[in-house]
Amino acid sequence: MTQAPVKQKFNYDQAFDRNLGWLTSKEQTKLQNSCIAIAGLGGAGGFQAQALARLGVGHFKLADLDTFELSNINRQIGATVETLGQSKVSVIRDMILAINPQARIEIFEDGITPSTIDRFLDSALLGLDGIDFFAQNTKLLFFRKCYEKKIPAVTSCPLGFGASLIVFSPDGMKFEDYFDLNDKMSEKEKRITSTLGLSPSPLCFSYMDKKVIDLNGQRASSVSPGLMLVASLSASEAVKILTGKHKVLYCPHVYQIDLLTHQVRKKYFQFGMKSPLQRLKRWLFLKLMNNQIYYLLRPRKSTNE
Repeated sequence: MTQAPVKQKFNYDQAFDRNLGWLTSKEQTKLQNSCIAIAGLGGAGGFQAQALARLGVGHFKLADLDTFELSNINRQIGATVETLGQSKVSVIRDMILAINPQARIEIFEDGITPSTIDRFLDSALLGLDGIDFFAQNTKLLFFRKCYEKKIPAVTSCPLGFGASLIVFSPDGMKFEDYFDLNDKMSEKEKRITSTLGLSPSPLCFSYMDKKVIDLNGQRASSVSPGLMLVASLSASEAVKILTGKHKVLYCPHVYQIDLLTHQVRKKYFQFGMKSPLQRLKRWLFLKLMNNQIYYLLRPRKSTNE
């Protein structure tokens, strides 16, 4: 007969003891006392919250206005058949508390808005971008406020079976300057510009189908390994920023990795996406996504296979 497990009283030091060796006791205490604001709790944000909770981060600000639906199951850690229809922010909150019942969590069920952003970022030492790719205006609001409040901010994007990472310093290049964004752009122009900035090296291009991104229909394909990698990259940067454990390479440094093709890129864009070359790439990308240039450039399989 199976016996019910004996409930053990939670002890923070014991729960996160195996972090020690890679983290010092002093660094672990810094994580315990740090507040991280995660904007968006879908694919990226949910996995980021999970990784940070298991690192022992002790204070979270969580924002998302959406609920889980069936199409989220392939890539969002909070999406299960039991959580369909439930708010993402409450599900992720409960997942964090199931890991660390002592964690302090503030939730924002209306998401990021001009009226909530200041309170959302209050006391945060780091901001993580889990905002939907198609909500570009919300991203701009988030990063502008982080910069205004001198809060480092991380964006990490899943790219097929890989991901990219950009860390924005409150004293360095601004989000809109790196991506070459302005308020006069259409939503589609902002999405194209963001796509190029997040993936300056198209490592996943060789196996990407044209339909992977529908800029008009607001559909972007993603798979769980890419989102798990987003969490690993983001959580590792969080450790560096919060503890000073290692040097942080801030924007305009960009890091990319693709697990399927075993490719890694580290690049430095002095002028961000504003350089003539990057603007030319943006123009070509628009053509590529809308006509047969894609099929002319796409690598062919060998006839010997």
